[in-house]
Amino acid sequence: MSSSMPYTVRQPERFTFGIHATTPPSTDPTMVLQRADEVNSVRRMLSNPQVSAVMITGAPGVGKSTLAALLYNRLQSSMQVGKETAPRHFVWLSASSFASLPDVMMAILSSLGVDTADFFLLPPDQQLIALAQALCRPQEGAFIVLDQFESLLDPETSQGLVGRGALPAFFQMLQMDLGASRLLLTSYQSPYGSLNDEENRVRSYLVSRVSIPEGVALLQQRGLQGSYEELSLVWQRCGGHVFALILFCSLFNLSKLSLSYLLNSPDYQPLWSGEVTLHMIDAVYRCLTPVQCIVLRALCLFGESPPLEGIVMTVAGDPAAPSASLIEHEIGVLVRLSLVQQASDDAGTYTYDLHSLLRHYMLEHYLAGNDVHTVGSQFMAAGALSTALGVSSPLNSVMETLESSDPESLAIALAAGHMQVAGYYEYLAGRCPPRPQRSGLHDVAPLLNAIRHLCLGWHWQQACDLLFAEALHESLLQWGTWNTLISLYMLMLPPSGVLTRRDEGLVSSHLGLLYARLGQYEESRACYENALAVQRTIGDQRDEAATLVNQGELLRTMGALPQARACFEQALHINKQQQDPRIESAALHNLGLLYHAEKEYPRAMACYQQALSIAYELRERYNIGLIVTNMGLLLFEQGSPTEGLSLLLFALQVRQTLQDPTAGVIETFLEVVEQRLGADAFARLRQAALDAQDRVLPQLFPSPAVDL
Repeated sequence: MSSSMPYTVRQPERFTFGIHATTPPSTDPTMVLQRADEVNSVRRMLSNPQVSAVMITGAPGVGKSTLAALLYNRLQSSMQVGKETAPRHFVWLSASSFASLPDVMMAILSSLGVDTADFFLLPPDQQLIALAQALCRPQEGAFIVLDQFESLLDPETSQGLVGRGALPAFFQMLQMDLGASRLLLTSYQSPYGSLNDEENRVRSYLVSRVSIPEGVALLQQRGLQGSYEELSLVWQRCGGHVFALILFCSLFNLSKLSLSYLLNSPDYQPLWSGEVTLHMIDAVYRCLTPVQCIVLRALCLFGESPPLEGIVMTVAGDPAAPSASLIEHEIGVLVRLSLVQQASDDAGTYTYDLHSLLRHYMLEHYLAGNDVHTVGSQFMAAGALSTALGVSSPLNSVMETLESSDPESLAIALAAGHMQVAGYYEYLAGRCPPRPQRSGLHDVAPLLNAIRHLCLGWHWQQACDLLFAEALHESLLQWGTWNTLISLYMLMLPPSGVLTRRDEGLVSSHLGLLYARLGQYEESRACYENALAVQRTIGDQRDEAATLVNQGELLRTMGALPQARACFEQALHINKQQQDPRIESAALHNLGLLYHAEKEYPRAMACYQQALSIAYELRERYNIGLIVTNMGLLLFEQGSPTEGLSLLLFALQVRQTLQDPTAGVIETFLEVVEQRLGADAFARLRQAALDAQDRVLPQLFPSPAVDL
């Protein structure tokens, strides 16, 4: 068994880390086209018994999420009225920009009511097996929408992003027969391509544009009055693009200009050439008030949907700022204009987000209008924004010193904005449970978001210091949320970030360990080599020894036992000067595992005993449980079942007390032994082992083991 296998404890009732929405967007028929033909087309595809999943694809703004929401609501309604057989479970998950595949799978399982206590600790292939089994349960069919799945995909290749999980294997799983369950994914493109091969259980449905009657109806729904010819001309010039049509309605309402003027005036002819949707965003933005503009600037910085409190604090630096009511009012206006999307979290709190096209525009034009901001026919200097808000906004204090046309100025302004967002999450982090009471990502989400935005704000060292100060590297390792930790480390290391040389070596070493746990051995080896190069250059022998232990564990896992032994022995040699007991214990335990694999039992037991003695002195209960487990297994192999079972029962008790889900390995081993011996013989052996504990345990511990 691994020398440092982590453990976890309870998870929340519903896991939502990395998920920014668990309910579909509004499909209010007074504001949203019902797109019946397209809904029926996708529904027919999903009803095909040879189909497990459908990917709704299309360019940003064509209405993929809305189409998915319409189908989702239609199926729910059918179930409620009992018109037809419907899935038992309905799950809507919108992935955030930093979500990983394990986050998404965990959210699915928790929504289905599946026990997820040890899910993150499973290898990626077993995680996928667990998901497939849950989806295939009889009478437990599920309809699952994975909205904005492009967040996990490379925009150029449409394949999985590095560090986001085993996406290729997930795509293979979707090709399986999933029983009564169906998945609907929305994404810009499909990793399967656009062909709907009959042998392919994943089909694609391309959304392009709405028809002329639908486009005219949408414009009329949103209060645009004009002749059918005029409204048809708007549809034509917008190319039937849904978001462009919505933006035109916003422009019409904000500008107070006539429809004829917007269509025919020479002043607005540039609007209708080239990238009409982007021109429309620009025109709408120029009609917004200063407060509305700064709200959009704040929102574009978030990787998830923040509540009002987050927007106010990012804008004003104080959650109780006098301008909070004004900001709330302007957000309401932006929601009604469909420029900001409103949703609610599981607690019923309203959260806010931007359409991806608008977010992209804001990030590229973050300083647009900083020199001169057009409001109707008047101009307002950027310095007047603070006056308009009624408070001094930290966002403005930086922006007023920058040139809007300079790329470097844009980068500086965005970094400063991310520091404001980081401040909000650091404020929220004060509500996190104390370290001993933390049991999963839900307990540390504000800290993780603060670290992410500190990195985006170019404060990589501060982010690293916060991560280590809160022992998040240890917690996330124990919980098995390795992809999340990898994503944070990647933001800190070159070429993305800059750390002190010591921390660069330490983080590289940690990355090597994480990649090894995920079975990505080449990536792990590269990280260890980089870590050792840095640590040897700066003479950091303590961390070099720790890296050698981890590298040796990787080599041992790969079956390269001579090289692994050399790493452990070199680590012990270096540690003679450092005298770090944790490094010594880990190296000895790993050496014991190595000798155990080679069936050199006396040498293995000697290493185990030395490692256990140190772990006991340090009161490392988790490592004590692991070491004693391996000692018990060794005694079984040596032909001493009574003493071996005595240790295994003790180790099981320790690990269950720690709520270690990997304790099930011991239970599985004991079940195998019972089947081999028979129930009566095993019961006698078990009783003999319990009786022997009074004799066996004092040989391992200098004081009563109950102190543990």
